[in-house]
Amino acid sequence: MSDVYARAREFVLTQGRPLDRARLLFHFESGPARAVLDELARFQNDDGGFGRALEPDLRTPVSSAVATWCAFTVLHEIGADTGEPLVRRAVRYLLDSYDPDERRWWIVPPEVEDSPRAGWWAYHDIAGNFGGCLLNPTAGLAGALWEHPEGVPPALLAELTETVLQRLEALADDRMDRGDLTAAELFAQARHLPAAAQAQAVAALRRAAARLVEHQPQAWTAYTLQPLDVAHAPDSFLAPAVEPASVEANLAYLLDLQLPDGSWPLTWTWADVDAQAWPVAEREAKGLVALERLRVLAAYGRL
Repeated sequence: MSDVYARAREFVLTQGRPLDRARLLFHFESGPARAVLDELARFQNDDGGFGRALEPDLRTPVSSAVATWCAFTVLHEIGADTGEPLVRRAVRYLLDSYDPDERRWWIVPPEVEDSPRAGWWAYHDIAGNFGGCLLNPTAGLAGALWEHPEGVPPALLAELTETVLQRLEALADDRMDRGDLTAAELFAQARHLPAAAQAQAVAALRRAAARLVEHQPQAWTAYTLQPLDVAHAPDSFLAPAVEPASVEANLAYLLDLQLPDGSWPLTWTWADVDAQAWPVAEREAKGLVALERLRVLAAYGRL
C-alpha cells in the first residue's frame, strides 16, 4: 500500500461520509456494490429524487436535479442494474420533473433558499444561471435515462438525444462551461446510447475540453478545469483533448499537493456565506475529492 493511498484511505474512512467510504472500498478493496447502493439510498427522497446534501455544497433535504445527477454518476461507476428499486424510483423522478416545454431539467428547486448552501446554488434567476440549464444538468440526466432506458418512453429518449446533440454542437466551441462539460460526460458514456449519437457527442466534448482545460500549474490553485479533471484515465474518451505533458505535470502536482492528513485542499469555499455550515460541507467535500484523486492516480499507475 503506497503512502499516498494509505493516508487518503485513512482520511476517507475516518472523515468522509459513509457513502464515500463504501465507494473507496468498492474501487480499491473489492468492497460490495450493495454497500454503495445502501448508503446512496440514504439520500433518496420519497419522490425518487435525491437531496439531503448529496452535493455537499447544497444542504437542502429536498430533491434536486443536480443531486439526482450526482446519484446517477455513482450508479454509473458501480454498474447498477435498472432492476434496482432505487434506480426505478430515480428514473420516475426524472420523468416527473422534466419540463417538456423547455426540454430541460431545472437544476435546483425553490426550496434551496431555505437551507445552507454555497452562493452559486441559488434559485433566483435560474433561467439565466447555469447556461439556462440547457446542458447542465439536462445532458447528464438524459444520459441517466439512456443508462436505464427500460420504462422510458422511446419518443422522449429520441427527443432528448436530438436536443442534447443540437446543444452540444451549438455551444461546444465558445459557450460551454465546466459544469456543462461535466454533466455531458454522463450522456456521452451512457451504456445504451446509440453509437452514432455517442460519436457525435464525444467529438463535440473533445472540442470543448481542449478549449476549457487550464494548462498552467500556477492557475490550478483556483477553481479551474485541470488536465486530470478532463483526462480521468489514459483511456478516457476525453484524454485525447489534453496534451500528455499537461497530464504528467498535473499528476506530479496532485502528488505534491496531498496534505499531511491524507486529503487534498479544495479550490473553493463559502465560509463567508455560512460559517457554521461550511465546515461540515468542507469535510464531506474533501472526502469526496480524496476518493476522486485516488481513482485518477490509480488509473495512471501512480499508487
